[in-house]
Amino acid sequence: MYKMINNKFKTALITGSTKGVGKEIAKMFIKKNYNVIITGRNINNTLKIADELNSKNTKIIVKGFNLDYNNFRASYKLLHALKNKNIQPNFLINNAGALNTKNINNISIDSINTLTKINMIGPMVLSKYCIDIIKNKNEFGGILFNTPPHIIDDKCSYLLPYMQTKLAQTTLMKSLAYSNLNYKALVCGFWTNYPLSTDAIINRKIGKKENCMHPKILAKTLEELLFNTPDYMKYSSKIIIDKEFLYEKNINIKEFQHSSKVSNLDDMFYKYLKDKYTIRKKLFNI
Repeated sequence: MYKMINNKFKTALITGSTKGVGKEIAKMFIKKNYNVIITGRNINNTLKIADELNSKNTKIIVKGFNLDYNNFRASYKLLHALKNKNIQPNFLINNAGALNTKNINNISIDSINTLTKINMIGPMVLSKYCIDIIKNKNEFGGILFNTPPHIIDDKCSYLLPYMQTKLAQTTLMKSLAYSNLNYKALVCGFWTNYPLSTDAIINRKIGKKENCMHPKILAKTLEELLFNTPDYMKYSSKIIIDKEFLYEKNINIKEFQHSSKVSNLDDMFYKYLKDKYTIRKKLFNI
């Protein structure tokens, strides 16, 4: 039986939310009694995860939709489906992303195209659609991006094609924030100081689980920002870093550690790239 979204409750749309960080953020919003829209590239798996999350809460509705940014039409199909079902998100969490560890000399044109569509164009299309809905509601809501600060460690400069697309997303976030300062919509970014135990890190063997934080740390960061920070709008156009933000909130992050050997994100990537490629010390100024 088809269950309609209950508009008595607010709604959060989270991209890339069938696993990892996105799934943990979805769980956080469910805990706060939000209807949740999750998306994934594999529709059967997405619907399976939606059913799993639905079984844990009878008040709100979790719905799964296909969203593969590699296909331009997928974004428009999602937008059309949301409109037809009268689903109007209070929050859009732009979490979906693509990682590629090749430098500009080695990366293929197809890979550049994939990075551009997933990290830049897709979030821009959804944000353009959602910002008018969110600000017209004139209530608590916003658009958040899983994206890094403009100032990044030189050790990550080797990831130029990937970082270029992510920093373009950061620029999009700031532009969107500055264009909507007169509304209640919070537009900001969030990022991690740590490697997280996600498929992107573990399956690529960039790092070991014992050296990572659990993805829950970013969900906790957003929970504190959105639900326990009365003056949350002061973070408009800013990038919230989990380590710094949770420290300010006096939250012990040890519960998110897999072990006491947690690394720094930039250091882990540097070690991985140094082992994988011949990198001149001059490049990183060390």
